[in-house]
Amino acid sequence: MKKMINPKTEKYFTVSRVILETIEKDGLNNLTHSLISRKAQVSRAWIYEYMGKDKQDLIDVASEIFGGFFTKTDNNIEINSKADLLELLAVGNNLTFLKIKSEPVIIKLYYRFRGTSTPIGIVIKKYEKHWLDFMSENIGRILKFDQTKSLSISKTILTLRLGFSFRIATSSVPAKELVDASQSLEQAVLNILSL
Repeated sequence: MKKMINPKTEKYFTVSRVILETIEKDGLNNLTHSLISRKAQVSRAWIYEYMGKDKQDLIDVASEIFGGFFTKTDNNIEINSKADLLELLAVGNNLTFLKIKSEPVIIKLYYRFRGTSTPIGIVIKKYEKHWLDFMSENIGRILKFDQTKSLSISKTILTLRLGFSFRIATSSVPAKELVDASQSLEQAVLNILSL
């Protein structure tokens, strides 16, 4: 049984990132504890103890660590008005874009594994559903839209967020692209919510 460790520790995060980078570059089949240990400069014993002895454990841990960044929201914002909803979306977009700028492997894995039955695909589906449920409920409640329209708007916003994330990850000037993406998505959200 794995010992619990604070998932926010730098070592845990570093190993998780190396796992995802290895999956993106070499595929799921080439993932080994030895390779991760070497790339992350962490002992195999540490990885076995805190992340698991099975390759599946490595995939599961890394997927969960990074899975939430596809649909990042700040649930501490109280949502009682359209302005609150716009603030929530702007904060979530900026958090996502900043994470994609520093960890572009996240969006690459998203497009590679979304819709698959792999562990990463399953995590993506879980987090997408969580975000879509959360946003469509709030959009419907605040703007008095029916469930179908609220879900459609939420899917549109998520799709735009992911598209802009890909632009940031593949840009030769990601900092500039991040600013452009934030401004463009903010304007698009204003237009969408005004329908």
